[in-house]
Parts: sequence; structure tokens; C-alpha cells
Amino acid sequence: MVILAIDTCLQSCGAAILDGDNVLARLVEPRERGHAERLAPLVSEALTATAVRVADLTKVIVTIGPGSFTGVRVGLAFARGLAIGRDLPVIGISTLQALAVSHPVEGQGKKIVLIDARRGQVYGQTFDSFGQPAQVAFALSPEEAASCLPEPDTLSEYVLVGSGVPLVFPDLTERESWRSQQPDPVAMAKLGAHMQIPDTAPSALYLRAADATPASSSSCIG
Repeated sequence: MVILAIDTCLQSCGAAILDGDNVLARLVEPRERGHAERLAPLVSEALTATAVRVADLTKVIVTIGPGSFTGVRVGLAFARGLAIGRDLPVIGISTLQALAVSHPVEGQGKKIVLIDARRGQVYGQTFDSFGQPAQVAFALSPEEAASCLPEPDTLSEYVLVGSGVPLVFPDLTERESWRSQQPDPVAMAKLGAHMQIPDTAPSALYLRAADATPASSSSCIG
């Protein structure tokens, strides 16, 4: 099973090719913008380096958001373009889950993933020790997000991941180290390898409208 995984949702542009558990290529570049111009050449470089043809692929894994509205659309459009006419299944993974599985820890501990959504909000979700969602994803203010998350005295049971961590937990001030945490396309490919092929093509997971403003009516009830 030869899998291509791509991510363009946050502050990087990434692609990986795996043949089973064998990592054939992994290319990840920090990128605030310009994902649309860089993704196709990046995938082409990965294919060339591995001598894998598009016809050899058996699955495409792509992050579907939340994240940059443009980045989400770029990744999905590219994945769908590859699939057209090739009967190639495309599996979507939320950016939150991609981040959760991209930062493994000893014992595969539970994780809290928080992404700076700008406009005074964070995207967030908790995951169990297997990397599966333990609550619905949310877009909330940092203060509201804190009320949806485990009590402070139980946080030691969780690994914190993502650029939104210091917004919800202001005592954690190393903002650049959190910001540098991006989805790993290799981890995405390994997760997607065991996921069932959906009946329909994946769609974007925005969690809020493109012109949304922070609202106190949002909910994180799972």
C-alpha cells in the first residue's frame, strides 16, 4: 500500500510517501503563505525522489482543517485533483487529530490540541491515548476553551500540543515553541492507512465561517 499524505492547513507545507511502514519520502517546509504555489512542486519532488508514480498510489491522506481557509482549500483541491479519473481514495483527517498523532509520547498519553484561530479564538479538541477524539472539536475564546478542558489539577495527565496552548494556558509563555508544532505527514499517513475509505469525498472542516467574529454562544459539549 503506497500512501501519499499532504498538509497545507497551518504554517507548513508537507508531503510524505509511505510504502507500508517504510517511509520513502518526507518533505516539510515552514510556510506562512503560498501553499498553493508550493504544494504541487513539493509532491512532485517527493515522487521523483522515490520513483513512485501517481499510478502507484493506493490512498491519499489530506488534512481538512480547521486552519487557514486558503490552506484547507488548497490541500483538498489538490487531493481531489489527483483522485479524479484514477479511482484513488482520498481520506480526510482533521488538523487537530493530525497534530495529536504527530507528537507521540511514551505510553501514547492523552492529548489536548489547541490551535490559534486568530480573531480572539482557538480551535481545540482532546484526544484519548489512542489518538481518537474524546470530545467534539470547538472554536471558542481562550477563556471559554479553558472551561471545556480538563481541570487544572488533572492537566499532568495530558500532553499539550499546538499554537493555541499559551493562549488558553497563559502561564506557558514559550509561544514560538508551540507555534512550531505542525502536522507530520508521516504520522498522518500511518493513521490514514488504518482508516476505512469513506463513501464520499472529504470536505473542509472550518468550525466557523470565514467572516465569523468571536461569539460566546459556541459550544464544546461532546
